[in-house]
Amino acid sequence: MGEATAGVAAAFPIPMRALCLVPLVLLAACGSRETATRDDNAAAAAFVPPPTLPPKPLPGQEHSNPITAYVGKYPGDAVDGVGFYDRTEVSRALIDAIGDEKLRHRFTSREAVSVPIFRSRDGRIAAHGCAPHDCADTNWTFLVAPDGSRGEACYHDQATMAATSRWYAAGSPPRSRPGDCPQE
Repeated sequence: MGEATAGVAAAFPIPMRALCLVPLVLLAACGSRETATRDDNAAAAAFVPPPTLPPKPLPGQEHSNPITAYVGKYPGDAVDGVGFYDRTEVSRALIDAIGDEKLRHRFTSREAVSVPIFRSRDGRIAAHGCAPHDCADTNWTFLVAPDGSRGEACYHDQATMAATSRWYAAGSPPRSRPGDCPQE
């Protein structure tokens, strides 16, 4: 170390020298934050989420049990490790019937109150659920044929629909029908 350098080192201990570099680092970073924020906002504003695609089983991963194996079980109960709404053909039929993702989540919610899955009068398999502590006013039923076709969903909300329910099928506009959703 030279005599001049040694004098500076003695006058400014190492921590003080490090503090002298702080303004230089801050000056170098000045303005870069604003640009990054502006670019992030532009990207977020232009983002379009991908459409929900219907599920498709991998080759060799098809279900070995028919949908009828769920009759008498609750929608959250698994048959060979697979819940009712987790089956490929059931989830595909639900997506086809109801375009509104938020409403679909109400049908598949594990927090909902449910009854055992049953066979409807027309032979379809039906899962009924309702809002906890409000079953009389907010309830729903999803019906699907044993082969996974003819998915149809009923949703009833007393506050907005009075004595009718909305029925959804194949992505068509909902139709109103009198009464609550079927429970058995």
